Amino acid sequence: MNDVIILAANVGPGDTLRTICPRCGGGTSQEKSLTITRSMDGGVVWNCFRDKCDEKGTSGYVSEGGYVRATPPPKKVKRFEGKTEALSEHRLRIIESKWGIQDPPYWYWTPDYGGRIAMSIRSPKFMHRGWVLRDIRGMARTKALTYIDEGEVPISWYKHQDKTQPLILVEDIPSAVRAAKYVSSVALLGTHLGIDRIEEIVQQNFTRVRIALDQDATEKAFRHLRKWGAFFNEVDVLPLPKDLKDMTEDELIKVIT
Repeated sequence: MNDVIILAANVGPGDTLRTICPRCGGGTSQEKSLTITRSMDGGVVWNCFRDKCDEKGTSGYVSEGGYVRATPPPKKVKRFEGKTEALSEHRLRIIESKWGIQDPPYWYWTPDYGGRIAMSIRSPKFMHRGWVLRDIRGMARTKALTYIDEGEVPISWYKHQDKTQPLILVEDIPSAVRAAKYVSSVALLGTHLGIDRIEEIVQQNFTRVRIALDQDATEKAFRHLRKWGAFFNEVDVLPLPKDLKDMTEDELIKVIT
């Protein structure tokens, strides 16, 4: 790690360096197989893409001089502490009719904010890390309200037992739940894909990643591919004819498997 931190001193905030890996030397061809990216607040994530090298990792705050702090400056966190209750049969039928989802995992109902579905945001270890409160009546000015616990990354994981399939990155929790019937999925809770999200996704060691944002964000998905593609062994963009949560089961299977 010390060698990587030294190299990171040459990487400005928001930039990526591709260079020879200090651990494997890039093999006999001295390939520039190591990527180092520094976030705007100084965090660093790195990964060597040679099959025979396992150099990868993340740091906390890193200054341009290479000084390492344990954590970046704290951010103000919004928390939801309202009431939640089990979904009624009536609301479960609405969810199934709207998105084709039966018995959604870790979803509840809250009477707060005019009444919303409270979707638990899940960590890679399936622990609760926050809430998305989603309006299903189509009456609220803000469709979804996101609350994340302090120190948590604002993405939600849904892992499938078949590890040979790629990890699919989607915008919202309903789409991730639909996809998770067939592949592992991550809800980005929007279209943003920053260094904090990339760090967590890289740490889960998926060899294949597919970026499947909603139809109106396909161009942004390709920008993510250009910016972050080097962090994965295999990554591509999956253009969608319509949102995954709005597809029939046959359409969904055809698109993602």
